[in-house]
Amino acid sequence: MAILPRTPDWYFEDIIVGRSYDFGAEEITAEDIALIHEKFAPDLPNKASEKGLEHRGPRAAESHVYAVWRKMLFDETRSWPIVKRLAQDNLRFYRACYAGDKLHVRLTFLSLEDRTGEEGVLVASNEVLDEDELLVMSVLTRSLIAKRPKNP
Repeated sequence: MAILPRTPDWYFEDIIVGRSYDFGAEEITAEDIALIHEKFAPDLPNKASEKGLEHRGPRAAESHVYAVWRKMLFDETRSWPIVKRLAQDNLRFYRACYAGDKLHVRLTFLSLEDRTGEEGVLVASNEVLDEDELLVMSVLTRSLIAKRPKNP
């Protein structure tokens, strides 16, 4: 459940440091895994080859999980007044994903830096979790976000 309104009038001043919320719901499909493997990860087997995990289907490449996270983040923040995405740091992968796994994002606001009268920097932790709430991937993001316009 989102704790912030999803309207264009949501600004830098509305962010509460320490707050988290979950969003997104994306399933890793065997078709997408095959596409990613063919185009970008030809060295990975496109079958369930890991011992004891044959029932899970093919394993997704880490770049696939990253791409799914980017799509969920873009879909969630497309109406936010983001001026520029500044950085992605500390990218970590913790668990493998397989066809049929369902992923979502937990976004936590870590800090705000006041830059100018018109904008500031938001630092956020992004955790990609599976349907069992197990950590799959994490990354820190820094975004330049607009402040609410002052009334003339």
